[in-house]
Amino acid sequence: MSQKPSHRSTISNQVMDLFQASASLVAILEPEELFVALLTRVVEALPAVHGGVLWSFDPKNGRLRASATAGLPLDAAGRQILLNSTLRSGDGVIGTTFLRDEPRIVETHLGYRDILGTVAPANANLFQQMSEQLPRRLVCAYVPMRVGNEVIGVLELLNLGNPVEMPDGRAIEVDDLPMLQIFANLAASAMKNAHLYHQAQRSERRLKAFDAVVTAISTAADLGDLVHSVLHVVMGLVDETSGALLLLDPAHDHLDLGAHQNLPPACIEALTRVPVAISPCEEVVHFGQPMLRPLLEERGEVAFLAAGFSGCAYFPLLAGGTVAGVLALYGDTDLPMHADREMLLPICNQVGFAVANVRLYADSSRERRKLHTVVTSIAEGVLLCDGRGRLMLANEAALTLLRLDSLPFEQRLADMPDFYRMRDMNGDRLTLDQLPFARALAGEIFQDYRLILRGSSGDETVMSFSGAPARADDGQIEGAVVVFRDVTTHEKLERAKDEFLAVAAHELRSPLAAVRNYADLLLRREQQRSQADSRDVRGLTILTQQVSHMLRMVDNLLDVSRIDAGQLDLQLQPVNLVALANQVIDQQRPAAGSRELVLEYPDAELMIACDSLRIHQVMTNLINNAIKYSPEGGRVSVRLRVVHDVQRHLFGDQPSAEVETLLQRSAEHGLVVITVTDEGGGITPEQQARLFERFYRARSQRAEGLGLGLYLSRQFVQMHGGVIWVESVEGAGSTFAFALPIRV
Repeated sequence: MSQKPSHRSTISNQVMDLFQASASLVAILEPEELFVALLTRVVEALPAVHGGVLWSFDPKNGRLRASATAGLPLDAAGRQILLNSTLRSGDGVIGTTFLRDEPRIVETHLGYRDILGTVAPANANLFQQMSEQLPRRLVCAYVPMRVGNEVIGVLELLNLGNPVEMPDGRAIEVDDLPMLQIFANLAASAMKNAHLYHQAQRSERRLKAFDAVVTAISTAADLGDLVHSVLHVVMGLVDETSGALLLLDPAHDHLDLGAHQNLPPACIEALTRVPVAISPCEEVVHFGQPMLRPLLEERGEVAFLAAGFSGCAYFPLLAGGTVAGVLALYGDTDLPMHADREMLLPICNQVGFAVANVRLYADSSRERRKLHTVVTSIAEGVLLCDGRGRLMLANEAALTLLRLDSLPFEQRLADMPDFYRMRDMNGDRLTLDQLPFARALAGEIFQDYRLILRGSSGDETVMSFSGAPARADDGQIEGAVVVFRDVTTHEKLERAKDEFLAVAAHELRSPLAAVRNYADLLLRREQQRSQADSRDVRGLTILTQQVSHMLRMVDNLLDVSRIDAGQLDLQLQPVNLVALANQVIDQQRPAAGSRELVLEYPDAELMIACDSLRIHQVMTNLINNAIKYSPEGGRVSVRLRVVHDVQRHLFGDQPSAEVETLLQRSAEHGLVVITVTDEGGGITPEQQARLFERFYRARSQRAEGLGLGLYLSRQFVQMHGGVIWVESVEGAGSTFAFALPIRV
């Protein structure tokens, strides 16, 4: 008489069956096939398990999707509804198991709907239908599927009916959970492996598809041949789908049917010569973005619905931001969800460029000649390099400007300084990181970067370079573009202008000084007369002020010329900054009018080694500007302070190189910071970026002078080893500040 196997022996056999099942899953590389096989093997290996559902997590939408089912007594409609359902993380017992990463067993006599608990209203009807088709007595195990620390899904296993009637007389028990967890983890690894394989297959398929489209484009004889060849290739990549290529006629704002495949006559007629304004893909043309959705009667897609289609996908054919047409795909309800955007978008971009190019070449010979004339007449040279700095492209203008007969293809970055004999504007040899291509490859966008190129005969040419990095879709720099032009003549004119201004300023200073002195004398005499005419006094006062203003502009021009010539030297001596600031404020009080000038300082004596004349000029410029742009009755605050524990954030957005130098010089004795704050209208960020440029004047409605005051202030501060900056918010005033290292 044979004996029934013991419970322990049964469990051992089931464990072996599960391990054998998990080992066989590794060989299945198609995800959908793997999902079904996984559930089938569990049902076969465990008599207590009658059926199950595999819930896989989709990180794109953050939901659990019913990927496969096995062994459940559901009709075809119920099974399909289940496979189309999704759950949020934390939704019902399934979502809770995923969220908490803990296996659990739930038993009920009230049906499947009772086990699930709280679910979203959208899924309530689905699970009610399942509950009606399943026995009321259920034991369900919910096991998270882990790969390392990542939970990728939930395995739902169901025992249907009375356990006493089971082959081994029991249902799923708590003691089974460790075994089921091990199997779930092994199955999760197989799923992950299949997913990676599937991704690799999709990537390979996309590359092949792209190669096929490029081949079709390169072998096309004309536009008609191009669109038919491309559509034939694309339709071979999209299973069980019909489609068309629509070409945009921008002159008449129409979409023309370029090619079609697997479409009935009524659909072809609906796509023939359609105004963009009433076409189903109007948004795609206007915004250049794909649109995937169900077909709608109100969008003029009645013919497609009548033909049995239910879903559509419209992709723009982009030619660098310009829509050249639309790829229209028609299929079942799954098409909007499963259309491979990552494959089709690059293909459509390539097709868009191809359509644009074919149309360009199909233009009349007269238009082509005009285009050729425009291109060849551009004086700017264009250079392109790859991500490693190797020269890849140069236009004819570039070859002419560089005096080359042919392009030194793939020339290395390190070879360029010597090959082109490039120097900076001081005549010094360029370092590698100073090259235009190097700056662009470092991510910098720059304009009017001037360099000297020396020819083989020794003549020098000044070139103005502008450049920017070329970035891939992921933001990585994959090359650089540089545009340049010859500015030698302009540079000579600039130098001649500077020389003229320097000579003119030098020649004007003496007569202007004499005029001011005589005007001051006349003003004092008029003021001393007992019967002085107030109109004469006012006129002489204005004359004196204007002559003084002209003299300051002349002095500024002379300072600029001395700086350019390297002839401006500092006369460093101990100076009490408090006394110097008081002197500047006293001199500015007549111009302040009703504005209040306030000086704040820590001690009566603040000694620093500096050139008192130049720091006097800096303070005068800043305070005079603050008065000029402050409202009547406003307040201008001047503050002096000593900082010993110097922090980088003190200097606002100053370049790190200037700050580093100042930090080194002030490490031992600290530095002094002078700030001038007004209550004016503030300065825009765009103006702040250019305030300290030569001849730049912000707020032109009230600006006076030549735009040299702040430029000279920066030069003088930098010559002292300091930095100067501005902090401003529109409508909330401005603060100009400069910092000088304390020298002993």
